[in-house]
Amino acid sequence: MIGKLKHLTRTAAAIAAFVTGMAFIPASSQATQPQLCTQHGELVAQLDGKYGEKVTASGFDGAGNFVQVFSSKNGTWTIAISVPGGLTCVIAAGDDWQEEKKPLPKAEVAS
Repeated sequence: MIGKLKHLTRTAAAIAAFVTGMAFIPASSQATQPQLCTQHGELVAQLDGKYGEKVTASGFDGAGNFVQVFSSKNGTWTIAISVPGGLTCVIAAGDDWQEEKKPLPKAEVAS
């Protein structure tokens, strides 16, 4: 848990130092900590440059927001959400990312 908080703190500090004019937007009413938000391209560049994190998964949620998982070979990870026409916000980050390997489906044989 401390490692996850440490990575989140490092990520937040690095992005804050790199990006000027950044906005801290309050998280949803269920969370108590602010979210770190910036332009999508700035976040992608910072995560790659500082931590070697690249997009490893992405998709759209039910509200049309774009959700991305970034991870690195050394185990750091970040989850970000992009609002259509708006900013991209870091919603979680940590260490010790482990990718689940699913077996390939068996080929079907036509009879």
